Amino acid sequence: SSDLSSGINAEYGVISKVAFTSSQLSLYLDKPPVGISPVLWEQAKQENPDATKMIPVPLVGFKSISDRLRLQKEQSEAHIARVELIGKEVEEIRAVQANTLSRLQQLKRKHAELTHRVLQVMVDVEVQRKAGFSLQPQEEHLRVQLEGIQQELNAPNQFKGRLSEMLSLIRMQSINESNLSSATSVESDVLSGVHSHLSRQQDGISHLLNIIRDDMEYLTIIKQGLTDKQAAVVV
Repeated sequence: SSDLSSGINAEYGVISKVAFTSSQLSLYLDKPPVGISPVLWEQAKQENPDATKMIPVPLVGFKSISDRLRLQKEQSEAHIARVELIGKEVEEIRAVQANTLSRLQQLKRKHAELTHRVLQVMVDVEVQRKAGFSLQPQEEHLRVQLEGIQQELNAPNQFKGRLSEMLSLIRMQSINESNLSSATSVESDVLSGVHSHLSRQQDGISHLLNIIRDDMEYLTIIKQGLTDKQAAVVV
């Protein structure tokens, strides 16, 4: 078995990794090397970070120290190269993530457009299906509710008015921020936090405006469908 292992190692250039036996390890650690103080040797054993895998090795002479420094330098360079490689991989992943998010936003907009078109088709189909029939009580009740909702949204002291006030407040805060940055010297992290807060507020308001705008379009389509149906019934 040992001859076979030796033949394989010689053919493929493989070096077998053989650990110390317990007796060999005790013999090595119990007796300090020549020229090494027993106190320093005991300290080296106590400060060993992993006694199961590593053993203290004395450095005697400048050549040993030079070799150790060379090995440490090579290992540090290998670590730095690996960190740079990981950094490049992280940047590539971030680029892929940015492209994926952009594609996701496009798909969301496409989905909203398709949803709007499907709603229009559903309204047209329902109008054609109910052509010639009078409005049912629940449909008349729904029409009244939709008109009330539209009037409430169009009221100056309701949602539109409040959104206008919020937009004006955001603009005033932006103006105050620019005046503050030009008049006084403020730390960059404070300005960054204020800008981030205002940006989140503006994004939230824009999202709310988009939702209300979509709802208004849906309400207009439904109301138009009910009006067309009512006109068809009158004809």
